[in-house]
Amino acid sequence: MSKHPLFKRLNSLLFTQINALFFLLFVSISMFSQKKELGKNIDSVAFYLDNANGANKFLYLKKAVLLSEELEIDSLIQQTSIEYAKHSYFAKDTLGLTFSSSKLLKHFQLKKDSFSLAKAYHLEALNHKIKNNLDSTFYYYQKSKDIFIGLKDSTEIGRRLLSMAILQVKELDFLGCETTTIEGLKYIEPTKAYRTLISLYQTLGNALGHLERPKEARDYYIKAKKITKFNPVKHRREINYLNLLNNIGVTFKDEGNFKKASSLYKEGLSFDSLEIKYPKQYQNLLGNLSSLYFRQGKTKKAIEGYKTVLKSRVKSKNLFAQSVSHSLLAEAYLKNKQYVLAKKHANKGLELGKKTRNNEQVLECLQFLSQVTKGETSKKYLEAYIKLNDSLFTRERSLKNQFAKVRYETEKKDKENANLKLENQQKELLLEREKQQKSIGWLIAGAGIMFIGLGTTVVLNRRKKLLFESKLLQIEAREKERQQIAKSLHDEVAGDIRMLYKKLEKNNLVDESKELDRVKENVRSLSHQLSSVSFDEVSFKNQIINLVSDYFDADFMIRIKDINSVQWKEINKSIKRTLFLSIRESLQNIDKYADASKVILSFNESKKILFLTINDNGKGFDINSKKKGIGLKNMKERVEEINGVFSVDSQKEKGTTLNIEIPKNGN
Repeated sequence: MSKHPLFKRLNSLLFTQINALFFLLFVSISMFSQKKELGKNIDSVAFYLDNANGANKFLYLKKAVLLSEELEIDSLIQQTSIEYAKHSYFAKDTLGLTFSSSKLLKHFQLKKDSFSLAKAYHLEALNHKIKNNLDSTFYYYQKSKDIFIGLKDSTEIGRRLLSMAILQVKELDFLGCETTTIEGLKYIEPTKAYRTLISLYQTLGNALGHLERPKEARDYYIKAKKITKFNPVKHRREINYLNLLNNIGVTFKDEGNFKKASSLYKEGLSFDSLEIKYPKQYQNLLGNLSSLYFRQGKTKKAIEGYKTVLKSRVKSKNLFAQSVSHSLLAEAYLKNKQYVLAKKHANKGLELGKKTRNNEQVLECLQFLSQVTKGETSKKYLEAYIKLNDSLFTRERSLKNQFAKVRYETEKKDKENANLKLENQQKELLLEREKQQKSIGWLIAGAGIMFIGLGTTVVLNRRKKLLFESKLLQIEAREKERQQIAKSLHDEVAGDIRMLYKKLEKNNLVDESKELDRVKENVRSLSHQLSSVSFDEVSFKNQIINLVSDYFDADFMIRIKDINSVQWKEINKSIKRTLFLSIRESLQNIDKYADASKVILSFNESKKILFLTINDNGKGFDINSKKKGIGLKNMKERVEEINGVFSVDSQKEKGTTLNIEIPKNGN
């Protein structure tokens, strides 16, 4: 017993909706899995960064860098490479810096991200700084800064200029440092990068102090002191405050205002648990207060202070600072005429000064030793002092010149590149003008040809469109004839046969009546096939759904794909009718002959063409066989009649695919 068509239609709709729900569920699960996997990998990077400490520090940091590269997330690649570099720098690990720099350079080459290139140059500068190649350090700071200028990143520009200024102070290039810090302030002052701003003010103050301009130095220290409150990290805020108290005190000491200087040093030393919390600041404050006592003639009090500072510096294992303490004690004992102790501390200061490359203390200790010894020994120390002093002066002047040369050559190269770029642009402009002049003649000549060609194309397209519309009208007329024939068959012929059937049945002519009933059913079937569908009352989509529902069965599944992707209201009725008849004919053939369990109807459209693909998983057939069904022939003729393309692809036991392409406007 066959199922009611309405029941079949409902089943088909339900089946389509279930398929759609399963498809959406599958896509959602896939997307969720991908997001979950990506999230898991990002979480792994975060885990490595958060747990990068102790023995696993560099192993975890390196894993974070490599995993970020696999994920191809730009921000993570930059973050992890810079983090690895930071820890490598603190550990004086030049190989680690080289690794991070190479990753950033690779990222720049792949993505042309100038930030990565600028940071790579920054890491190169740090690498050379560890190796004490100061001119190369300065050069790469400059390169990094220039790229950040192009990126208009004021904070990074200011940081590079700060690093350059600190390098200049270290090498006693105080005038160069003054120029560099003032340039840095132009970029940093408008921003809220308070940490960098405080450091620039302090560095400029240090340079001005060495240039014997204590009043100007103090002005910048006070500026820095006013903004220390904006530093969000408490211990850094306190360190800045203590350093500035010390530096401001030095400016008053240099001006001879010992009372004011002393009050500032004592204010800093009154800080709670200063030696435990901030030993370096404690040593500087007490050392400067003791130096103040020495200048006031309170030598004994100064010595006690120097000894306390030395003890603290030994405890914190600061060899560089210890050389300073020994030099100060040697000077104090020498003034107090305690020559044995002066010699002892001068020798120790000389030893530590050489070890830590603290040349300023080496010079002072050589001078003290020349004073506390006699004869050839004294002469030897004095000669060493003169030789080192001359060497340092030459080196200082050389480095100043080198820094200036690096900056000059970099700026000169930038100007040369800019000029070369301008020349190239001018040459390209001249060549472009020549090409334009040559092209104008060709364009004028070609314009006429193009106009003729365009006119011809328009005429041909118009003619083609008219022919297409004519064919559609012919199809419409033929469909009306088919409708009339179908109506006659159904209403007249089938009705007459029915009446004759009744008479035969009354006369007990059973066999004849059965045969006549079969003829009547064939006529009705032919009538239905000839009758065309109407897309005015029922949409094309619903007509297809109704058609599919007539064939739906548990063993014969039909799936409709992307039917909603086509704007059916804009498609000509004759085209829709051709597609409908092709689908109906195909489903009949598949149902009868293909032995298929699955059929897929796929719709698609472009700007000018409508596409239909009918695919089944049936037993297929040999397309090269001379014997082909009349159904395929009829479909091909219908499609080609409206300038369409019809093709069949089939292989035995691999199913069949029909492809139909129909132009929307005949072009």
